[in-house]
Amino acid sequence: MSTIRFLRTFVAAAHGGSFAAAAEQVALTQAAVGQQMRALEAELKTTLFDKTGRNMALTPAGHLLLPRARDLLEQYDAMRRDVKDQQPIAGTLKLGSLITGMGLLSTTLAELKYLHPSLEVELRVQDQSKLMDDILGGELDAALVVERKWPDRPGLLWTQCYVETLAVVAHSSVAGPHTSIASLFAAHPFIRFDRRTPTGAHIDRIMRGMQLAPQEFLELNSLLSIVELVRKNVGFTMVPLLKNFDWESDPGLCVLHVPGRPVARRLGILESGRRSHITGVVRDELLEQLRRMPAGGRVASAYAA
Repeated sequence: MSTIRFLRTFVAAAHGGSFAAAAEQVALTQAAVGQQMRALEAELKTTLFDKTGRNMALTPAGHLLLPRARDLLEQYDAMRRDVKDQQPIAGTLKLGSLITGMGLLSTTLAELKYLHPSLEVELRVQDQSKLMDDILGGELDAALVVERKWPDRPGLLWTQCYVETLAVVAHSSVAGPHTSIASLFAAHPFIRFDRRTPTGAHIDRIMRGMQLAPQEFLELNSLLSIVELVRKNVGFTMVPLLKNFDWESDPGLCVLHVPGRPVARRLGILESGRRSHITGVVRDELLEQLRRMPAGGRVASAYAA
């Protein structure tokens, strides 16, 4: 089904206006998006994008393909849903998640319960290391986790679902849309995400590369606690922009995207391989939720009253 994936990436690039925007939408690197688009152009024997400098526009062939690609993807997704509806899933699924993944995963589980009433889910919210131990030890069937180097183990399946880009989050009383990130670092206390974690260490490297010297105030290992302190105007922070938490719509917060929108972390589903017929349904539903999510917004249930 590579052509379907390529068409989905093409639509994301056409709507986003750049390969970088498409990469964020379909959870790929910018290089992988470019590679897919070159493969699609080779398959169709035509040029779909006209790139001049940093600007990108659809060619006439691209404009012709776009509505047809959207229609084809809608038909394909409807076909998959119809087939899935004919295959009821029952039993108990042991699923784990980071607490920062719950904003999105809770919506996914609500959809699954609607589609498969006989499916019971035991959900454990734990830290990354405990989730990994429970997957490998057979205590969990699957988990929503941050990408790491996984052990070479038969049946273990990793599927990247989305990326979270790096953002500076400050109280709306001290920052606005046009506030420079450097000015915040120069004048306000900084709340840091724990450098002992891979994500915290990655953020620290990016800050050093930008030559940002923070006024250190606190260092915590909870992203949600950090943002809650920012909401109380204790300080500002630089953290991954969490999916489905919609901080950008919070009147008490100002979210500033780091130039270039560097990836803070990649998240996905890690499956143990023991109950792939059920965990695969969770994975597919999560990806479907992400496809329905508007850029920077909150996904809404397809079955909400």
